[in-house]
Amino acid sequence: MRSSPPRAVRPGSRPARAAALAAVPRAVALVAMALPSPAAANGVFPSADQIVFDPADPARAVARMTYGLLTTRDGGASWRWICEGAVGYDDTAGQSPPIAAAASGRVLAALADGIAVGAEGGCAWARAAELAGREVIDLSVRQGDPSYVVAVAAGTRHGLWASRDGGASWTGAGALLPAGFVARTVDVAPSDPRRVYVSGLASEGGSVKGVLARSADGGETWQTAAVPGSTTSREPYIAGVDPLDADVLYVRIASAPGRLFVSTDGGAAFAPVFTTEGFVRAFAISPDGATVAVGSDVDGVFRAPSSTLAFERVSSVAPRCLAWTDSGLYACASEFLDGFTIGRSLDGGATFEPLLQQSCIRGPLECAASTAVGAVCPADWPRIALMTGHRDCTPDAGSPAAGSGTSAVATGATGATGAGAAASGGGQTSAAGVGGAPDGPGGGAPPPGGARPGGAGCNCRGGGAEEGWAGAVSAACLAAAAAARRRWRCAGVIVRGALGRARTTTDSLEGRL
Repeated sequence: MRSSPPRAVRPGSRPARAAALAAVPRAVALVAMALPSPAAANGVFPSADQIVFDPADPARAVARMTYGLLTTRDGGASWRWICEGAVGYDDTAGQSPPIAAAASGRVLAALADGIAVGAEGGCAWARAAELAGREVIDLSVRQGDPSYVVAVAAGTRHGLWASRDGGASWTGAGALLPAGFVARTVDVAPSDPRRVYVSGLASEGGSVKGVLARSADGGETWQTAAVPGSTTSREPYIAGVDPLDADVLYVRIASAPGRLFVSTDGGAAFAPVFTTEGFVRAFAISPDGATVAVGSDVDGVFRAPSSTLAFERVSSVAPRCLAWTDSGLYACASEFLDGFTIGRSLDGGATFEPLLQQSCIRGPLECAASTAVGAVCPADWPRIALMTGHRDCTPDAGSPAAGSGTSAVATGATGATGAGAAASGGGQTSAAGVGGAPDGPGGGAPPPGGARPGGAGCNCRGGGAEEGWAGAVSAACLAAAAAARRRWRCAGVIVRGALGRARTTTDSLEGRL
């Protein structure tokens, strides 16, 4: 059991981003009026918010996008698209199914009417028969044993389900969760498969509070404890469980200002360890358990030794997800503001090399016409290509992208960087097959003020300061359109490559339009 953590820290805000968004209302209006309205990612900003890795092959990964899934088989050098229809859901209502990578190369998705099981490299999708028609709220693959998967399903009373064969078959596990408990997330301890945690909401004394349910016997019995400060508008989500100590888990509060809590006694009590002005959307623990990273959509990436939980800000990138493997720390980010959609860090989050820029998606996953992907996705690809500004990113022979070197992207870090950051990053090695990102124009270090990516294993080069301006325009426009029933016209910025061409003043934008 670990010692009590220090009191919460409140990091500084990101004034540059806030100023950029506040400075562009006129440009937003001009862009929104002048550009056509291509198909959007179901009415929301096209982005990634979860990435999972094949436990048997770290070069294979799947990312959840706002328009389906993307998969890579070469460590991020190239990405292919899997449409929502092939998996079996429709995101027009904002559904973002939790995904997991299990044994035998299976990819699992928790849906409103069951669990979708992807096989044959993601080409073939079918439903788990045992859970057909039941809402599956969340699922979790046990780290170190990908054949063991747990899921929590809704019903008159929510209950735990388990698979011992990587999601191929399922059985009900143990007793139902306490009456009135509404689950939100589930996780199983890497070091003890019988230790299961479920976060959610429960009625208590006439009010609804955030609660953690915990079981030490695989779900046969449950105990509950309140999560401080959590309610219906501040729901608790399990951020992670320590890979070496089943008693240590982290819970984040889904609200702004965001908070992260730790429990060192198996979920009986919680202490605050991190506070941010924005949402705590991302969290990861290094494979050796020595370091934790947390991401805020306002304040950037923070890192701390798990022994002290004394966080320091190491990057200005605002991650939507974090995942830490032996190959590095991976982040989902805003391509408009941070220069990449998925990136990898080898120094504990201080710098990131871009692995995915959405215009470089190669197309639908190549599958036989008899499979779900082969039958459904090709017909819908033109819409996605238009939305993402698709272009041929295949590197020319002899170009920087064709080389094997990598170019880390500076991220405006304040705090530990370089070798010192790498030393505290925890158990990171280079992933076989990860494509290198070429240097930006002119080579050398990128300019200050945030990420300036090179290629993402392709020939997609980043621009200069105009990218940040265009990103601010687009982000502000998207926020305004979201209030108008999520009907937005800013995708035209992507389609016409405006990110690389936009100028940095409102007057210049007016002149071009």
